[in-house]
Amino acid sequence: MFGPLRRRGVGLVTQMVLTVGLSIALRNFFLSRFEGRTRPFSDFSLQRSWDLGPVNITPRDFVVSVLSLLILIVTALGLRFTRLGKATRAVSDNPDLASATGIDSEKVIRLVWIIGGALAAAGGVFRGLDEQVSFDMGGRLLFLLFAGITLGGLGSAFGALVGGFVVGVMVEVSSLVVPTELKTAPALLVLILVLLLRPQGILGRAQRVG
Repeated sequence: MFGPLRRRGVGLVTQMVLTVGLSIALRNFFLSRFEGRTRPFSDFSLQRSWDLGPVNITPRDFVVSVLSLLILIVTALGLRFTRLGKATRAVSDNPDLASATGIDSEKVIRLVWIIGGALAAAGGVFRGLDEQVSFDMGGRLLFLLFAGITLGGLGSAFGALVGGFVVGVMVEVSSLVVPTELKTAPALLVLILVLLLRPQGILGRAQRVG
């Protein structure tokens, strides 16, 4: 689906909007197929917390945090130092120039889709361990994910990393000073301020429009 769109020169934002529409369709399919019941990971629902100084953390959350950090480091190092990572950054910067230098852009894009899907699946499992599994558990994070990507800079892998980290920290820290129902508001306020001052995002590159 996205291959023909890329060959027709459809912009990145348009493709992102299309993925949002597909996610809504898939959520409704899962709702009709599996209904709206939530299902917990019963083996990890009740655990005794570890007291690590001022921090109380369950073994489940500790393992999820360590694995998330390892995946983050491996992904960043892979993008920075491996042949696939360098090819990915080249294709992201300029697909035509990357193809002219001998890089198989379509193959790189397919591999990125596969790896991205695996990372999304891992994130879904970690999220399911943190709360009960439901058909819309990913949809509730969709707006924050979009905010993180936009904040970091569209088309920049490291920008998405930085933007996601900033949004995540802001959401969790803001719950200390605002009601839990409003904890996403400060993160979105930071997004608005950054985009007003730097529309291309933190690590994005300014592009001329028109």
